[in-house]
Amino acid sequence: MPNTSKDVLGAALVGVVVSGVIGALLDTVSFAWSFAVGAVAGGAIAGYVLYGQIPDGAKAGALAGAIGAPFYFGVSEVLYVFGAIPPQSTTPPMSQIQAAIGIIFISSLFLGSIGGVIGASIHHKEPPQPIPTQPTIPGVAPGQVRYCVQCGAQLPAGSVVCPHCNARQPM
Repeated sequence: MPNTSKDVLGAALVGVVVSGVIGALLDTVSFAWSFAVGAVAGGAIAGYVLYGQIPDGAKAGALAGAIGAPFYFGVSEVLYVFGAIPPQSTTPPMSQIQAAIGIIFISSLFLGSIGGVIGASIHHKEPPQPIPTQPTIPGVAPGQVRYCVQCGAQLPAGSVVCPHCNARQPM
């Protein structure tokens, strides 16, 4: 069953939150590639939510990674304000900051799509199917062998009419 664009956007939204939160939390321990790990994780979750639809998983993962980058910056800023992320000793020039933001955005897009493919590739366990029951004839126990009242042939389970002589069988 193909997913709708609404499903892809919903999965991407879940991935955005995962991407931003994981990236920002890794930032608190000064992990160098925190945004990248967050993008892959967010993309994988977005792909997993789509239940095996790999192309849609790649789209949702890419969206999760790309939109997760600004979310990551926002969560990181909040953690910085509250002192969870240590301040940097030097401030880089604006041109380096702009280049870093561009690299983070593009790589998050790419890494999120890779995570989306990985997540969508994971097979979900199929729900158990109910066992179909055979129709029962009143007064006849299930599994009981019956014979035709006219010709004596063995009847298939649930037969009301004999397949050999077409005689109607009593209930």
